[in-house]
Amino acid sequence: MKHILQNQMKFWLMLPLLVATMASAIAQGILVKGKVTDEQGAGLPGVTVILKGTSTGTATDLDGIYSLSLPSGTGTLVFSYVGYLTQEVPVNNRANIQVKLASNSKVLDEVVVVGYGTMKKSDVTGAITTVKTEELTAIPTTNALRALQGKVSGLDVTQNNGQPGSSVGIVLRGNRSLRADNQPLVLVDGIQYGSFVDINPSDIASIEVLKDVASTAIYGTRGANGVIIITTKKGSATGKTNLTFNSYVSTYEKGKYPRMMNGEEYYNLKREAYRTTNNGDYRRDEDIFQITELDYYKTKQFENWQDYIFHTGMLQNYELNLSGGNEKTIFSVSGGFQKDKGLLLNDVFSRVNGKVSVDHKLNDMFRVGVSGIYTYKTQDKRDNPLNMANKILPIAKAFEDDGKIILFPAPGYSAQFNPLADEQPGVFVNNIVDKRLFSSAYLDVKFSESLLFKTSVGLDIRDFRNGYFRGHNTVANVGRKSISGVDMNNTMNYTWENTLNYNKTVGEHSIQGLLGTSTLGFNTEVFRSSGDNQASPVTSFYDLNSNTATKVIGSGLKESQIASFFGRVNYKFKDRYIFQASLRTDGSSVLAEGSKWGYFPAVSAAWRLIEEPFMASLPAVNDLKMRVSWGRSGNAAIDPYATLGGLSLSGYAFGSSPAFGYYPSVIRNSSLTWETTSTWNAGLDFGLFSNRLTGSVEFYQSRTSDLLLPSLLPPSTGFPDRIENIGQTQNRGVEVTLTTHNIESTNFRWTTDWTYSLNREKILALNNGVTRNEANNWFVGSPTRVFYDYKKVGIWQLGEEEAATAFGGFKPGDIKVADLNGNGIFDTEDRTTFSRVPKYSFGVNNTFEYRSFDLSVFVYGRIGQFINYEYNTAYKPNALENSSMVDYWTPENPTNAFPRPNSSYSTNNYLLQSTVGYVDGSFVKIRDISLGYNLPNSLFGTSKVANIRLYSTLQNYFVFSNLKDYDPERGGDLSFPLNKQIIFGVNVGF
Repeated sequence: MKHILQNQMKFWLMLPLLVATMASAIAQGILVKGKVTDEQGAGLPGVTVILKGTSTGTATDLDGIYSLSLPSGTGTLVFSYVGYLTQEVPVNNRANIQVKLASNSKVLDEVVVVGYGTMKKSDVTGAITTVKTEELTAIPTTNALRALQGKVSGLDVTQNNGQPGSSVGIVLRGNRSLRADNQPLVLVDGIQYGSFVDINPSDIASIEVLKDVASTAIYGTRGANGVIIITTKKGSATGKTNLTFNSYVSTYEKGKYPRMMNGEEYYNLKREAYRTTNNGDYRRDEDIFQITELDYYKTKQFENWQDYIFHTGMLQNYELNLSGGNEKTIFSVSGGFQKDKGLLLNDVFSRVNGKVSVDHKLNDMFRVGVSGIYTYKTQDKRDNPLNMANKILPIAKAFEDDGKIILFPAPGYSAQFNPLADEQPGVFVNNIVDKRLFSSAYLDVKFSESLLFKTSVGLDIRDFRNGYFRGHNTVANVGRKSISGVDMNNTMNYTWENTLNYNKTVGEHSIQGLLGTSTLGFNTEVFRSSGDNQASPVTSFYDLNSNTATKVIGSGLKESQIASFFGRVNYKFKDRYIFQASLRTDGSSVLAEGSKWGYFPAVSAAWRLIEEPFMASLPAVNDLKMRVSWGRSGNAAIDPYATLGGLSLSGYAFGSSPAFGYYPSVIRNSSLTWETTSTWNAGLDFGLFSNRLTGSVEFYQSRTSDLLLPSLLPPSTGFPDRIENIGQTQNRGVEVTLTTHNIESTNFRWTTDWTYSLNREKILALNNGVTRNEANNWFVGSPTRVFYDYKKVGIWQLGEEEAATAFGGFKPGDIKVADLNGNGIFDTEDRTTFSRVPKYSFGVNNTFEYRSFDLSVFVYGRIGQFINYEYNTAYKPNALENSSMVDYWTPENPTNAFPRPNSSYSTNNYLLQSTVGYVDGSFVKIRDISLGYNLPNSLFGTSKVANIRLYSTLQNYFVFSNLKDYDPERGGDLSFPLNKQIIFGVNVGF
């Protein structure tokens, strides 16, 4: 780690010198003067004037006058002032530049992306949040969607684990469906993409998050869980070619992660476990420890297995972007390379991607465009060794004297295999190759200024292969026979959509109309082959036919289609009264005949109070708009062919020969139809005090009906259950988004962005009056995701023997649980639910700018959810395995934390052990701290370099929770912990 950091520091210290050496001589300077005024011509004091891409700048005086010395007559001046639009003005060798700034209320004319089109921000009637590219690229990330964490109210983004290439979990405004995926629809340039976005953040122009049904209903069934629209960058018709280079290198270590017992602590635990079963007297060490084990203990031959497992990770990322064009043709070309060496040895993820887009104007009527994104990913993926590393005894010896690993390092424990076994040469391979071509093309036909037709085609082709070989001496096989196999998925999805847009303004009336059709197809072929006892490890997974046992060959095909028709009408009167209505009808091939089509309407309205004459008497209010919407969306939450029933393979003997047959295993249901969600939304947008305080507040309620759930059948039918449209869920919530400009001065700015999300979800009904489904943890009145178990309230203590025995045959040192039904007896009705859904979450991002320096500090919190903390349940009272280091009960230590050690219990039946795992998983973390510096423009001279920004970022270094040495965002699991990393990066523009 030390030498890596030293090399990094040398690189960054020398970089400015290298840049200065490459730059040309400084050109002759120029003095620029002028006056900055508002729209009425009055001078504006304190306006910041900066030469773009440099730290050279000044501010206007009380009369709006400024003067600034520039190194040359080229470049661009940037004029910015709170409450006004930022304006960029080329110098062009002028000595006098006068500027008139427009009121920031004109920001409302900013165009945002909505379903199948764009709309002025002031005309939006639904709940839509926009995230610009500056917010996405400010903090380095491997998945652009992770950058949305805490930036969009109502959007719950969590990092699943710390393994290279891991995905993120995304839920928008709560979980609706009990069986279907609740992740929102992600579109890239209008085409469905998926939740792991392999696009360079610097290629993204903006991300729009559509939250209410008025915004998402135009996408029908696909928009039931919300929509995230990613718009990639295009070229620009400036006649100039722009080149940017972005790179960062990160070294990282495991974040907060708890340790297990060391040798001394485990020794004491085992002695206590045998003391419990020996009438409170300690037994002789010779009676409970192996001879070799005692020798190891006496010589302090202890192992810290985590130290062997964890290494220093390194992430490298490089991005190059080229764009430009003229009035006829614009283009954008980019490429990226990323390599991530994880915390575990031989756990490596690599990605190469490229993007090309070209847009060409044939004439005033026709315009065409095409884009393609190709991604090639490869990963050598480790199995999780921490399960074994955290339970293998610390009184052990990992290596022989010659450095060879000892496969069974704990004396006398044949089930405890060396967790480093997978790191032996040639015994373990788990290789993934993932290739993807994501492409689209369009044709625009402009019949008139009011009428535009667009047809677009998207093609998503993916080739995925996972090949694996695990020798007999690996963690997975623990000395048994080897296994090898290959899983292959070939996917081809297509999209064809046609839209006709009408836009007309007559006097004080404006109308927009949209008609469209959509056809989507999904095709996935699956191939699997595996076997045991491969002849040679040299061939890895490339010689499956040499397996001598348990050969398995399988293949499958899934196909589905969706056909849709949709329309939308927007009407605006006097720029203050806005109405919108939409209707989409979807037909899905996965549903039953006669039930394939669903109809999804939405209506919304907005009142721009700021345009009313009476608002002129309130100068502190710069913007005020009220919104209300209602809509219905659907979800076809079943697999293809589920309505047709199904057969399963059955083996039997035909004489002395094996034979196979099929039997009905899934009963058909010809009446299955859509899950439907109806949603109300009310919102308020505002801007106060010259827009130094801007934001929005949202209130919503959604109800999902006709859930697709299994309904139990009588045993006489021969089927366990049948999928039916039954059950209801509900979500209610409040969302707040604020931006405050705290300080605005000549050299210093401080801006804060705030988000707050509160959601209450619950199940309203299950099937046929049933109030609970314990097998799936579904309970009427509870959230959709819960734990169901007894509630630990402490440990039975000395002096409570009579009460413990009467309650359920317990004794001092055992776990005490709550008597929730109040009958005085321990029974199954004492179980309760623990919500896995947070009560609320928030994000606070502070941005500071001082001359050429910028500093951002992002704080994220997730409050009020339970997690099942694996570390607590890893406490082994019987001492047959290593244990988490916890405060356990003994007669001398009458704690209420963990039960008494007891050697008489087996690993799997320690009574009520699961109850110690349910803990409050609330946390607040300073997720990112980033410091940047823009090199002075004088270093570049007349070279083509426009700007260079150096930055360094700390990620995930500061986590605050009730759990010691653990990051609750991981969800309680001990495998692949979240990382803390330090990042060094550079942004270069030409």
